[in-house]
Amino acid sequence: MGKPYFSELQQLADTYSIAMTLNIDRLVAAVASSASLPLLVTGSGGALTAAHFMSALHQRFAQTVAKAVTTLDFIESSPVTREVAIWCLSAGGKNSDIQAAFKTAVLREPQHLFVLCAKSGSPLSRLVARYSYAGIFDFDLPSQKDGFLATNSLLAFFVLLARAYHQVFDTSKELPENLAELLYDGKTANEYHSLLREYCISLWERDYISVLYSIPTHPAAIDLESKFVEAALGSLHLADYRNFAHGRHHWLAKRGKSTALLVLITQAEKELAEKTLQLLPSDISIVQLYFAGNETVAAIKALVTCFYIVSFAGERRGIDPGRPGVPPFGQQLYNLRALGTPSVRFGKDTDIATFCIMRKTGTIPEILTSFGELDFWRQSYEEFIQKMQRVSFAAIIFDYDGTLCDGSDRFGSLSSKMTKELSRLLKAGIVIGVATGRGKSVKEALREAIPKRYWQQILVGYYNGADCGLLDDDQHPNFSEKPCIELAPLAEAFQIDIRLPKMAQITVRKKQITVEAKSLAP
Repeated sequence: MGKPYFSELQQLADTYSIAMTLNIDRLVAAVASSASLPLLVTGSGGALTAAHFMSALHQRFAQTVAKAVTTLDFIESSPVTREVAIWCLSAGGKNSDIQAAFKTAVLREPQHLFVLCAKSGSPLSRLVARYSYAGIFDFDLPSQKDGFLATNSLLAFFVLLARAYHQVFDTSKELPENLAELLYDGKTANEYHSLLREYCISLWERDYISVLYSIPTHPAAIDLESKFVEAALGSLHLADYRNFAHGRHHWLAKRGKSTALLVLITQAEKELAEKTLQLLPSDISIVQLYFAGNETVAAIKALVTCFYIVSFAGERRGIDPGRPGVPPFGQQLYNLRALGTPSVRFGKDTDIATFCIMRKTGTIPEILTSFGELDFWRQSYEEFIQKMQRVSFAAIIFDYDGTLCDGSDRFGSLSSKMTKELSRLLKAGIVIGVATGRGKSVKEALREAIPKRYWQQILVGYYNGADCGLLDDDQHPNFSEKPCIELAPLAEAFQIDIRLPKMAQITVRKKQITVEAKSLAP
């Protein structure tokens, strides 16, 4: 099972180069649309490391809260609020846990839902394709599938996400063009490996390893712990510099002779690291690794370096981390389809009323019950449904972006499903209104989607209702430099430049304004 770990490391340079040259326009657009929202990102195994990296990027650049969670944590306890961006990360897209997490995310109805997958055409990709409002960026690497441990897919995730966040936030902190420039500092790959192997020898002379990390190296530390446990390479525990000071240092007081300290340092925490290490007993075995460069570069350097440390540990323990030998019960555990959508909140036994109440209130039934409000909401729901069933409708008004047209299709046509439903309403004689902040682009999209015989049944309020006209009326939206009769007094009083779509320039005159109330309907 798996591939030799060292052979995977030999492909890292190619993976880095591919990740640096992939077209990421769609990924950049997805990151940009998520930038103004809190972020919830989930994954399993190596993808969880990438989730922590994305969380760190989001908090640093978007300056808003972000959280990386396991798939179980996401399914069982993630927030119900819709004002969030949710990302699901997966190397191969076959994992039943990430598929269950995505299905749960769909039911959460977040503001944005995206998937990043290192395998095109995967089961996860096909699942995403069923939901037009969910987006996916999937790709293939020449290294193909990882071995037992995530390596090349994980490096690709780091590089792609770093590029996307840097591009969205227009930062000048670009990544080096290749892995040699990023990591080897003028040395050959073999020279770098040899020096690092020699430097880490003292780690294998102790039974335990404590890892101190800085904020940029946190994802790498998480991945190191994950790989040590997954490949049974040794006992390893983590702490940042200040959490280490709050009690975790006591491990060294009691087990210092059997513990080595691996310290990951970047420029941002260099002074803190030095002051911390100066206070430790002199007999503690310490290996310090310094990662120069900006926070993103340091994070990727630390990740790849920890890949190599795992290989050195494997050499010492006589274990190939890429194929450590998985017992039958391990295969059964991995393939266990234990995660579905939570039965209490979103499962098949959840009635429609409960689901609608959660969507309306943004909270779960248990909380409403604790405040004695659930019965009120159920009664309100039933009254609303009964009222709606007694009413006959002759017209309906839609918002456009985010309602008729998903954000990912903003510059394209309406979906076939939406076109079919709108045509069904129009065929039944329903008058449709469309309220939009846009102008002729909406007119063109609607005319392309809706049969011409229905155009007289569609009233469009362009520019947030400032210009209203039927879809078959070529005079709307109005690009004339002269205002209509009804708005002429205002134009004269305010000297409005009404040429659209430019921003109106307004200068107020000191004069009385009298506008006769007239209908603005076309």
